[in-house]
Amino acid sequence: MIRTGRHGDIHLITLDRPGRRNAVDGPMAEALAEAVGAAERDDEVRAIVLTGAGGTFCAGNDLKAMAAGDFPVPTADGPPPMQVTRTPPVKPVIAAIEGYCFGGGFELALWADLRVASTTAEFGTLNLAQGLPCLDAATVRLPRLVGQGRALDILLTARRVPADEAFSYGLVTRLVEPGRALEVALELAGAVARLPVEARNAARRSVLEQWTLPEDEAAVNEARLALAP
Repeated sequence: MIRTGRHGDIHLITLDRPGRRNAVDGPMAEALAEAVGAAERDDEVRAIVLTGAGGTFCAGNDLKAMAAGDFPVPTADGPPPMQVTRTPPVKPVIAAIEGYCFGGGFELALWADLRVASTTAEFGTLNLAQGLPCLDAATVRLPRLVGQGRALDILLTARRVPADEAFSYGLVTRLVEPGRALEVALELAGAVARLPVEARNAARRSVLEQWTLPEDEAAVNEARLALAP
């Protein structure tokens, strides 16, 4: 259900359950967390690319598995359904998105640093239309990416957002022809991986941490991270 591979110093993680449009059940979420953890612990890995098999990124959580009790009962301080989304990734993550990117799959894409999507990709919190809440931080990360008004438009309508609209919002980082999302994501990951690690990581951490700080404290934090031995 989860395949991994290496492209030099880039770790590729593939959601591989195409018969269910890569919908994630409990064991698959655990395997995803294990794959991400292994990549983050590997000193030779400089960036991670996350994609889906069969022309689809991820249709969300497997509703049949949820109904069968295949997921742990969610709690506010327990792991979220996708396991990895409660905290930002340790290393840069690029999502390569073709086709459906809905529900928990959408939240997983929001967890990534950058998103490369084909023109046929679609995004949205379709789970809300079924009465299923967001539990993987969509309501936190989406407004930070696109602004509160656009985030509420996407969330409160639970509509399908086409790739060109997502690109115009800044939700999609690179918009590419169908079938090229993974290729371009690997190229982008290569550019990320080539940067000097210390300077790159300091800049990334400063961006991620500034949300909780006043501007003057965020500026001090930027310098602290940049000048750390």
